Amino acid sequence: MNREKKNGLHKVGIYVVVSGLTLLTLSSCKPTYGTKETPVMTTAAADVDIPMDFDQIHDDVLDEMNPKDYPFVKNLNISGDNASKTVEVQVEIVDNVSQEALAVFMDELMKNIANEAFIQDFRYTKSTDTEYGSFFRKYAVHYIITKGEETVEDVTVSPGEKFPFKA
Repeated sequence: MNREKKNGLHKVGIYVVVSGLTLLTLSSCKPTYGTKETPVMTTAAADVDIPMDFDQIHDDVLDEMNPKDYPFVKNLNISGDNASKTVEVQVEIVDNVSQEALAVFMDELMKNIANEAFIQDFRYTKSTDTEYGSFFRKYAVHYIITKGEETVEDVTVSPGEKFPFKA
């Protein structure tokens, strides 16, 4: 083989190698989306007390409960006390609300409160059609339903007790 052909093949080889390396570096710089690793999710031990943020529960439950579905509710306030493990619920309703409508509302309300507690502490279970999750096994609920100045219901449900409505 003559020297010119060797030099020509040598130059072509260098161009091929340099082009290949350039393509390799460009393809390795492409962006990646998402994570490739599973995030580490831990839960606290059963004896560690995680205080509930009742302001957050109040706000999130109000966002979940569609006022169009419950036009008879004038005002709803949810608060709580982590020291006494009690959830306080105050509901103001309009006149002429049936017991069935009130029971449906309270059922949905308790499911939402329990589900919001689950979001804050994964050790609780979520609500189902037949129970309100495990949050109310640890926390009591005191709810007052009023109609103007009149108290319609003033009920305390201790932890683990059955509510006087659906679930």
